Amino acid sequence: MPTPATILLSSLQGRAGDGELRKLVASVGFAVADHSLGSAPAVDFEPVVVAVIDTGERVEVAAAQTRRWRAELGDQIVPVLWIASAELVATGLDAGADVVLARPVDPVTFLAHLRALARTRANAARTAVRAAEARLLGDQLKRALAHLDREQDMARRVRATFLPKSFPQVGSVRFHVRYHARNRAGGDFHDVRRLDEHHVGFFVGDVSGTETATGGLLGAFVQQSVVLKEITGHSYRVVPPNEVLSAVNRQLADLGADELPLVAMLVGVLNAKTGALTLARAGLPTPVHVPADGAPGVWATPGPFLSTADTTYQLLSNTLKPGDRLLIGTDGTRADGDPGSGGTDCLLEAATKHRALTGPGFVDAVACELLQQVRHADDFTLLGVEMMV
Repeated sequence: MPTPATILLSSLQGRAGDGELRKLVASVGFAVADHSLGSAPAVDFEPVVVAVIDTGERVEVAAAQTRRWRAELGDQIVPVLWIASAELVATGLDAGADVVLARPVDPVTFLAHLRALARTRANAARTAVRAAEARLLGDQLKRALAHLDREQDMARRVRATFLPKSFPQVGSVRFHVRYHARNRAGGDFHDVRRLDEHHVGFFVGDVSGTETATGGLLGAFVQQSVVLKEITGHSYRVVPPNEVLSAVNRQLADLGADELPLVAMLVGVLNAKTGALTLARAGLPTPVHVPADGAPGVWATPGPFLSTADTTYQLLSNTLKPGDRLLIGTDGTRADGDPGSGGTDCLLEAATKHRALTGPGFVDAVACELLQQVRHADDFTLLGVEMMV
């Protein structure tokens, strides 16, 4: 059963009639605590409704006592009821009383006021408990968010160790990248690997739809899962890009996660001697080909996202001639960053606009053009492949 509210009766000691008032309060189930009007002993205000019973000659004492209690209680809600003569109603209210009943007091009205004030006190106590719980929950949430921030920072630092600091130079092929980490977790990844004397493999990827540490760690996992060359005994085989994507897709499925973010990726293998290039794409924006002569265009090849289904990927074969360039961007290069949007109009337009440039200057100019249009916080990666003249 709930603890009954305590009514603190503050009155002059030995005042005639106060005993009857005490019995009346106790008769309806309230606990009663006595207090000598004007004294200042320690008072337990939990749970308490205060009834101050004054006399005309002690009204200053009652008012001072009420004001002192209000100052001591601060934000605590403890209802105070005064019983006073009619001309002292305003005095009691100004001193801090919530209700002032004028003598003579109707017992029914008096008890109804006490019950109402006791409800107010109980509601305030419950609200205070909920507020304390909310503050505790808020503190726990702050600690959890701080922990998450630390995890994201660690994930980004770990993932950054997997990104290449420089690219190999194979024959007349050169690679240039413009990478911008635009959220705390990071999801983009890229790499260029020399496979043999003439072949070089490269890939660009993007873990979409997440700003948690999962995106960065999953990108690192995919990056380390890429196998571009298989060695058997004393021989090796350059793995075609479509097989690379299928293998990565299977490894993602083997993680057994109920819901994985979408993973987009493009893999290419280039013969630096002949310019022969094979590509396979899984959800990443279509690459843009900028020939030495002629208008830039897209090299379209279909391919579903990784981690969505057990599927195969088509292989695109083409040739990069001396002076040709190929631009590969992640979803972060799109104005809206939407992995579901089609086309590479902005990338194609920027490549066309800056095609007179070469080397890293060309990639930087295109990247700057695209970054001015970006309206999101996705990571930005633009990889350029160039066959030197």
